[in-house]
Amino acid sequence: MSQFDAEDPRRYRSLIKAAEDHDDLFKALYVDHDDRMDSVAGLRRRRRSASNSPDGNILAASLVEENGVLRWYDGVPAREEAPQRRRRARRAGGPPPLPDQTVVLIKEFPRLQPNRAAAAIGAIDMRLNSAIGVSLQSHLRQLRGGPRKFVIDANDVHGPFKGRTLLLVHGTFSNAVNMVGEFEATTDGQAFLNAALNGPDKYDQVLVFEHATLAVSPVLNALELGRAFSGATGAVHVIAHSRGGLIVRWWLEAFGAALKAETRVVFAGSPLYGTSLAAPDKLQHALSLISNIGTFAEKTLTLVGAANPFLWVAGKLVEVVMTVTGTLAHTPLLDGLIALVPGLFGQSQISNNYELNLLRLGPCTTQPAYFVVKSNFATVDPGWQFWKNFRALRGADLAADQIFPGDNDLVVDTGSMTNLGETDFPLKIRDIEDFGNDPEVWHCNYFRQKRTIDFIRRNLP
Repeated sequence: MSQFDAEDPRRYRSLIKAAEDHDDLFKALYVDHDDRMDSVAGLRRRRRSASNSPDGNILAASLVEENGVLRWYDGVPAREEAPQRRRRARRAGGPPPLPDQTVVLIKEFPRLQPNRAAAAIGAIDMRLNSAIGVSLQSHLRQLRGGPRKFVIDANDVHGPFKGRTLLLVHGTFSNAVNMVGEFEATTDGQAFLNAALNGPDKYDQVLVFEHATLAVSPVLNALELGRAFSGATGAVHVIAHSRGGLIVRWWLEAFGAALKAETRVVFAGSPLYGTSLAAPDKLQHALSLISNIGTFAEKTLTLVGAANPFLWVAGKLVEVVMTVTGTLAHTPLLDGLIALVPGLFGQSQISNNYELNLLRLGPCTTQPAYFVVKSNFATVDPGWQFWKNFRALRGADLAADQIFPGDNDLVVDTGSMTNLGETDFPLKIRDIEDFGNDPEVWHCNYFRQKRTIDFIRRNLP
């Protein structure tokens, strides 16, 4: 089994606990291995080697804090060599000394069995969303309750739907419970959902769409959504967060021919033209950013346990990456690996993402009204300026370890949130709620903002 070690366990206690709680996720998928090699003593004996053996069944990765930023690396840091390297660099006038480092987490794990990487991605999906079964089939379910607490029915609902329908579509690493929880977190959000369910102008049904976000492409999610809403009449209003917006685009623009309803959609932080976070050449740094987001979300949103998957999901993806490629560094194999994670590839902002390129050409099967909530996160809090390490602040700043070439909300490029297609694309954004350069608004707290709730109310009458 994996072994965990931290030099400062108090500071990242939640992150370490989340990693340990999900240590068994791939248990049935690992190659056979000698349990004696998993002991802490065995791990420490191998600390002189900072790299993994290409033919070994046991791999190691480390999460290291460098000047306040968490980064994932292959192997185990060879800490005893660091002072010597620093002295040699200073004498030779070479690169600057190594940054201040703290080893937060060392995890040792067996390789996955051959041809089991896809199964591992599916296992992550099922752990992220308990509503998803082994088939990874999506589910359409009814939201009930109010005025402050809301419950999702355990059983699926089926159309054709009539009257007025409100649909909530969650994003990557999330689920409907977490998305509803963001509305429950504020009195404005509670009031909105309560009015949608129980008010004088209530919807005939308020639904949530549960879907796998990693092992299934947004295109296939959209196909399922199109089937579920076949023959629906009246009005369908949609609130889509993050990747959910890309699903809704595919549904309404490609698979919406059987939909007979008027549609209006509010996208919140949605990668309408993909996200740089899912680009293959940025994967190692993206995994590091995800872990940083986990600690940031815990402190700023008080997200704990299942509500904060950012604390553990990067570590499990590290295991898949290292099994397939043998390293976290960028290699040509990463392109193939990203293809093994259709949920990421489908929203990868790269020039040869043919899925997205085809979507952006049109034509469209329906004519929805689109509205957008967007932001550029730029906190002035010195304790949370890790984001600067993953974004180019000036055009010439783009370096190998930076993910975003410009404005972003920590997960999605801001420019992508309003970029539907080429200049002659048949659909347009009707209205935008732009938080601008905001020190507080970021990808995971749009629905906690009064301005977002007011914007939804105005545009989903």
